Amino acid sequence: MQHYTNKSGYEGIGSQSDWRFLAGRPPGDHPIGAYFTSLGPDTRDLAQKLMIPRSKLMYRFEFSGDGGLQPLRGGRGAFVFYSSTDYVVTPLRQVYKGETGL
Repeated sequence: MQHYTNKSGYEGIGSQSDWRFLAGRPPGDHPIGAYFTSLGPDTRDLAQKLMIPRSKLMYRFEFSGDGGLQPLRGGRGAFVFYSSTDYVVTPLRQVYKGETGL
């Protein structure tokens, strides 16, 4: 599972041994939550598919498993998932954190 973010988000999440992704209100009518995707950084037209600005693709966190995550309603639910509360990833599940190169 992947979480894409900008520099300030990266610094906040990555500064702790347990990654804590904060639930917030996204634009539009989507539910409050912390959002993730199964799409990797090599996905063509990633920003368009995720409907996020390209500036939010500068950094990523990758972790194993998707425990407790719900698919987003509609077609994007095939690759966009969320937690309605803050989502914590312990070091045992952490795979990668860093720049995407996008």
